[in-house]
Amino acid sequence: GSMELTGNLGDVMKESVRMAYTVAKMFSVKIRPGDSFFSEAHIHVHVPEGATLKDGPSAGCTIVTALLSLAMNEPSRQNIAMTGEVSLTGKVLPVGKTCYMLHRSTKY
Repeated sequence: GSMELTGNLGDVMKESVRMAYTVAKMFSVKIRPGDSFFSEAHIHVHVPEGATLKDGPSAGCTIVTALLSLAMNEPSRQNIAMTGEVSLTGKVLPVGKTCYMLHRSTKY
């Protein structure tokens, strides 16, 4: 399998997507040992111009969730929001400035 990144992604966001891909692959092997999705699929992540307000690692857990949803062919819940950087071991790291982010999100 492979992954391609295109569009409006800064260096930090590219790193977040690569990290999320690695974590999703690792988690997928644990929960679905015989599944070959990540070893066979070509995943193309495209972020259109103007889609990201900031370039940061906090999209990690969201990208892991999206990749696992794709791999398992099972949609994620649509009524939740998430943010958080993901470590290489799959832990979601504490998020700073949560109140600020919540306040900013109400403007959109």
